[in-house]
This record gives sequence, C-alpha cells and structure tokens, in this order.
Amino acid sequence: MTRHARIGLFVVAALLPACAGGGRARRRSEAAGEPRAAVRPPPALSDVDIVERLGRDVPRGLTFTDPDGASVRVGDLLDGERPLVLVLAYFRCPMLCDLVQQGVVSALRGSGLRPGRDVRAVTISIDPHDTPGNARLRQTGLLTALGGAMPAPRGAWRVLTGQEPQIRALAEALGFRYVFDPASGQYAHPACAFVLTPDGRISRYLYGTTFRPFDVRMAAVEAAAGRIGGVVDRVLLTCFRYDPSARKYGVYVLGVMRGGSALVLLLFSVGMMALLRRDRASGRAGRRS
Repeated sequence: MTRHARIGLFVVAALLPACAGGGRARRRSEAAGEPRAAVRPPPALSDVDIVERLGRDVPRGLTFTDPDGASVRVGDLLDGERPLVLVLAYFRCPMLCDLVQQGVVSALRGSGLRPGRDVRAVTISIDPHDTPGNARLRQTGLLTALGGAMPAPRGAWRVLTGQEPQIRALAEALGFRYVFDPASGQYAHPACAFVLTPDGRISRYLYGTTFRPFDVRMAAVEAAAGRIGGVVDRVLLTCFRYDPSARKYGVYVLGVMRGGSALVLLLFSVGMMALLRRDRASGRAGRRS
C-alpha cells in the first residue's frame, strides 16, 4: 500500500462512524470488554486503497448520465485544451464525499482558476443507485458554492451518474479502490481528487479533504503543459515540484537555480539594452552640439 493510500485510509478510518458503519463496530467491541487499543477497522477497509497510475489514459468510451438524462462519454469531458479535475463520490455519503468536493471548490476559488474557462470539473457517482435527479441537486449545490454570490455557469462543474460496470471500469483505471459495506449501506473509499490532462491522462493525485490553492493551480498548469495560466505560473512550475511524501508542491532546488540563472540573464539583458539606449542618446546629443 502506498504512503498516500495509507494517508487516505487514515482519513477514511477517522470518518468511518459516519461513512461506513465504523461506529457500530467500535461499540460492539467496547461492549464486549475489548481494550480500546485493540479495536481495529473493519476488514473491508483493507481493500480501500489508491494505486497511482500516473500517465495512464482513462477509458474515453465509458458512458455516464447527466442530470438531464443525456448520455455523456468520458471523452466528451475532455476538450484537448483544459485539464479536468475529477472527483469520485456518492450522494448519500454523510461526510467524506462532501468534504472532498468542498475542499476542491475552496481550492479552485482560491487558486484564481475559473472552472469552465481554465479547467473543467466533474463529479461521478460511484453508487449505481444514484439518479439524475440526485445529480441535479448536487450539481446545483456545487455551482452555488463555486460561484459564491453568483452561481458559476452550469458547465463549470458537471455531476454524472452511471451503471456499475462503467463505474468500476473508471475507478479501476484511476486506481481508486472502494468497497460497499452492507451493514451500514455506505461505501468506504479513499479521500482523493484527480487531475487529468486535456487529452485524458492521469497527471496528479490530490489526497485528503483540504487542498492548498497553490497546489491545485500548479497541478492544473502542469497537466495542461503550461497552456493555461501566465508566464509567472510557468516560471513557478520550473521552481516547484510535487512532493509525494508531503502531498504538496515544494521548492525544486535545481529549478530555482535554473530560474535564478534565467533571471540573472534577463536582468543582464535589460541592463545592456538600457546602456545601449543611453549611449545612443549621448551620441545624438554630441552630434547636435
């Protein structure tokens, strides 16, 4: 199990009483006199994991359903220009799914990127019993949270439902392993968001329920190969690299050295141009006198 998966499982275990019936299991153990330290997560959690598959293509032909009942292919979510931020969730989840989605919304708002213009965002339900009507309610809530006082455009964040084979195929391609807990009627799943390139390759995994706006912005710029954002973003991308152990973008020493060299060269060029202009001006003044 990867370091990130263990972190994700920690979040799942912490929220298990609300997400997968963990509270009931704990009460049974304590009632039986088992010491608190010996209480273990349900066996199903051993199957909850993230297997990173960076660079892998997601299946473009998988089909899902939008809130209007129309069929949407994964390929339809990709426009070849903007990266895609993807969340797998389900609408009856009492806590974790909302936390992940609200974390992404908050980070996008703070990043300066505009969903629909700079990036595309989508939530796909992992529960085949979720309906387009449920999706419409969730989509409205996300657009309202994303836009603040004025809801974001409808296409800024899409919410889709699907059938079990399609859901499982997409989750497997992403390395997102989740299980259904019959005792609670809930799903146990990792806390993670995905950033895909404009052509549908897995570019970055963002773990947890809160995300730094800087990390989300850098992940999107990186996924788009610098086609979004400005010159400053591209310079920052040379100086910062994603640190898997810290789950965030950190200073990249070699990149800083390269960026510093480029800055010195730029300042030298500007200085030389200023000197040349001054010399030319002095020469013209001398000829006139």
